[in-house]
Order: sequence, then structure tokens, then C-alpha cells
Amino acid sequence: MNRPLIAILRGGYTGESVISMQSARTMMEAVDPARFEPLYVTVNREVWTCERADGTAVAFDRGAFAADRGHGPERFAAALIAIHGSPGEDGRLQGYLDMAGVPYATGGVRCMAIAMSKFSTTGLLRQMDFPVSRSIVLRGRGAEDRQRVLDAVGLPCFVKPDGSGSSLGISRANTPEELDAALDKAFAEDPTVMCEALITGRELTCGVITLHGQVLPMPVCEIRTSRPFFDYEAKYHSADTQELIPAPIPEEVTRTVQERSVAIYKALDCRGMVRVDHFWTGTEVITIEVNTTPGFSGASIFPKMLKESGIGVPAAINGLIEDCLQRT
Repeated sequence: MNRPLIAILRGGYTGESVISMQSARTMMEAVDPARFEPLYVTVNREVWTCERADGTAVAFDRGAFAADRGHGPERFAAALIAIHGSPGEDGRLQGYLDMAGVPYATGGVRCMAIAMSKFSTTGLLRQMDFPVSRSIVLRGRGAEDRQRVLDAVGLPCFVKPDGSGSSLGISRANTPEELDAALDKAFAEDPTVMCEALITGRELTCGVITLHGQVLPMPVCEIRTSRPFFDYEAKYHSADTQELIPAPIPEEVTRTVQERSVAIYKALDCRGMVRVDHFWTGTEVITIEVNTTPGFSGASIFPKMLKESGIGVPAAINGLIEDCLQRT
């Protein structure tokens, strides 16, 4: 009997496509080839292609989401999504897969579309009584932007493209002049920008995964960097960035972060792997962001959490595939 065809979707429409290719490779290497046959499906605006791990091209039918491994087109049995940003993290790809009848290892359309917007996510969490920072959203660059931000959140603040990931386009603004430059930088990435009041403290992040019907928190990670914040350079290139797993924090803070992360995961109706970012101010935990397709490269935090938890990357990836196949 043929092994089930598993799509590992990679690429995408944003600057995060480079990270996506690395995340997809980690997933590919973790899939059990005795049980499943994984193929890359590379997505860009012009064309979608399909290939094996060694780069051998495979005939692909985008309309049916099917590949031909030698005996006619077969629809994929399940999909792992390693696309950070659009269309893998904003609900577009999930809608396509829903219509194709292919289960996938992320949240559904509504979950992903909401979580893709930083402002929508924190606004919804605020309504659900989760502690988050004050924020304002700007839609299109305007002459009154500086004053609106100063009135709403003050300085210092963070200026973030509303739908970007990997900290692309994000700046910390300490002065009105820096705020203007930060707004220009963020609007170059996204027509919608969120400005968020500064929260100071220790930066903590916690992964959550559903395996075999159980929602499991990962060990908490503390991020330390000499840069002004955990930006793209700190994440992928800085030699002095520290990712401490488990985080050297009091046990009650670890418990709060894990419980909060699981509660947010369930409240947003997430599936698969999610990472929730927080700050611990010394007196309270404030949630900053929810990452519904977290980085999964060798440099990424989530695989390190899986290793520390004792689950490991292969068991997690194959478990996610099993959960998908049970939904068919």
C-alpha cells in the first residue's frame, strides 16, 4: 500500500520566505519515511511547484492539490504549513485546503486571519481579559500620525507592521523624531501599522502544541539580547542573543506563562504548533504576540523547546501528521 502523501508547504509572499524554506527542511527531515511520503510544495505568486527532498520535480495539480508520484494524480492526504506570513499564516492557504478537503496542522481560517493581525489579536485578548499592552492602529500614513500615537500610547513605544513576522519592519521609538522614522519603516512593510506602549521586563515565550488530542505547553524560554529588542538581527544573526530554556524564572511565573499560553491557544481556537510571547514585568505577565506558524529552522526556538520537553522534533511532526489524518 502506498504511504500517505504529505505536503510540506513552503515559500510564501513575504520576506520571511527564506526562513520558511529552512523551517520546511526541518519538517522534511523529521517525517518518518517508512510511514509517510513527504513532498515539498513551494508557493509563490507566479507558480506553485512540487518536488522531493532531493530536488526531483514531481508533477503537481494545483486545482486538485494533487501530485503524481508515478501512477496518476493523488490528492495529498495532509499538509504541514511552514509558510510564515501570507498566504500560510493569514488564513488564505487554510481556506484553499478546506475547499480541497485536505486537513492541515494549523488553526483554521478564522483563527489564522485574526492572529495574523497583531492589533486584532491583542484587541480580542483584551476583550477576553488577558493582560496586554495599550495600542493603536493606523491604516495608511497620515499627517496626524505622530500626535495620534503620542496621545494613545506615548513614548517609548514599539511600531509594528500589523501583519509582518520575524520582527520585519519593527522599531522602538524613544523620541518623536524616531517615531516618524519608525512609522515610515513600518508602512514600507504593511499598509496597516500598530503602535504599542512599551512594556519593560524579561522577555518570555512559550510554545503550545496539540498532540494526540492533548494541548501541551512547552518549557518557557527567556530571550536575552544586547540589541534594543528581539529584532530580525537578534533572532537570526546576533552572536550574543541568548535563548534560555528552561527560563531561569520563579516556578510560579513559569506556571503562569504556561497556563496563560494554553488558555490563549484555546481561546483563539488554535491547532498545531503556536508560540505565545510575553513580558514579565516583575509583578505581572503581559502578553505581546501570538505566532501561529512559528519559525522551525535550526535557529528557531520551537524545536529547542520540543527537545527540552522530551518530545523531540520527529515525534512532534509525525504526531501532527497523525492528528491530521484522523480528521479526514
